[in-house]
Amino acid sequence: MDRLPPGQLMLFLALYVLAQVAIGIWAGRGAKSETDYYLGGRGMSFLPLTLSIFATWFGAETILGSSAAIAEGGLSGARAEPFGYAICLVLMALFVAGPIRKSNYVTISDFFRERFGKKAEIASAVVSVIISVIWAGAQLLAVAAILETVVGVPGYATLLAAAAIVIFYCYFAGLKGDIATDIVQGIFLIIGIVILFLAVANRAGGFDALVGSIKPEQLRLVAEGESLLGRIDNWMIPVIGSLITQEALTRFLAAKSTRTAQTACLAAATLYLALGMLPVLMGLGGTHLAIAGAEGDNFIPAIALELLPNMLAIVLVGALFSAILSTVDSNLLAVSSLVSINLMRRSHGLRSEKEQLQIARMTTVVAGFGALLVAFSGSNIYELLAMTSIFGQGGIMVATMIGLRSNFGGASAALASLFACVAFNLATLIVLPMMQGMGDGLTFFKAFQAVIAGDIEPIDGFFLWSIVVSIVAYVGVAAVARNPAPLKAAR
Repeated sequence: MDRLPPGQLMLFLALYVLAQVAIGIWAGRGAKSETDYYLGGRGMSFLPLTLSIFATWFGAETILGSSAAIAEGGLSGARAEPFGYAICLVLMALFVAGPIRKSNYVTISDFFRERFGKKAEIASAVVSVIISVIWAGAQLLAVAAILETVVGVPGYATLLAAAAIVIFYCYFAGLKGDIATDIVQGIFLIIGIVILFLAVANRAGGFDALVGSIKPEQLRLVAEGESLLGRIDNWMIPVIGSLITQEALTRFLAAKSTRTAQTACLAAATLYLALGMLPVLMGLGGTHLAIAGAEGDNFIPAIALELLPNMLAIVLVGALFSAILSTVDSNLLAVSSLVSINLMRRSHGLRSEKEQLQIARMTTVVAGFGALLVAFSGSNIYELLAMTSIFGQGGIMVATMIGLRSNFGGASAALASLFACVAFNLATLIVLPMMQGMGDGLTFFKAFQAVIAGDIEPIDGFFLWSIVVSIVAYVGVAAVARNPAPLKAAR
């Protein structure tokens, strides 16, 4: 497998990044407060919002992780990408975007503070920060995987470069700059993935031949040996696990109206599903092309190097880079907003708007370094994202969905739901698998590494059970609490 000419690729990426940074800084200019920085003035229209939601969701896992999983295990690897997350976006539009946009919140933890109190605000912010930092780290890891494959640049060097670029860009751009570059990144991504799909279809002998090469056993939605609980989990994790996330809620809050937030989310779901089917077809049919090196997270980059002329391969690398940048900057802004507004709230109101804006920018820098540390852990992209998607999410989702639509349950119920979910996730995702590994003769450290890398499986139905635990905790505590009414009537 030949590598791209390093000079051409690096020149293209350098020019591309400079253009992105320039667009972001130009679009984000004039921010005078942290609300301007995080929400872009709450005036985003339909088209930019649609492309922004799409570009944020259509990340490295959609192109790299899912296509590799599909090539290895058939259609069962496509349940999360694109089907599960497309369904998730539709549910967001129907049940979350409207009531969230009607508020004046900046973060999801603002809702927790208003509905459940300060302790719930802090707890939800801590859980959400952990989720977003790990997600951003996984995306940075994808940058390293791409560039190491196509030009042979050592992974640690690309991690440092990518982190520096994203941190610098986010520091100045804010959400308005983020959305402006999302538009460019979304267009680049669409062009790049379509070009590669056409190249794969051409190598296979045409679209009909590509589809015809897919074997019946590849089309099974159920993985071999998969239990009923495991099957339920593989659908629930993408559909429910990302239903309440700061990255998506920020887009809804930035919309100029409730209707804009809902229709843009539905349009993004449609675009996501349509474009997401291309990596699915490439994973199903491309695996029969027997291209050297097309395995694991390198499946798509290796195919691109084999099938595309140098300049088109460079365009695709730019598209993949776009997908990752778009997701990382949204993650970092999410972490920054939660930390500066919710976790630092005690001193927050005592500062001027200028000081609050500066703190917002600095916490974005800190978030970037946190994501870099996660990326240096070296875990597999897909495993990092799978673990992140569900950590504490059951508790946040249960408390939010009940709290948005009813007066049932107060602060103690929300805290019980969050703490029960986090404790259950730690037990089923880390503690029990580590005990299993040590029982098989691994040391504590080796067992921990095996768990993080996904080499030791958690119990079947771990996410389903975390939802059940969260509901039981919320309902049980709310039923016996003396003062279950919320601090403010639900919207």
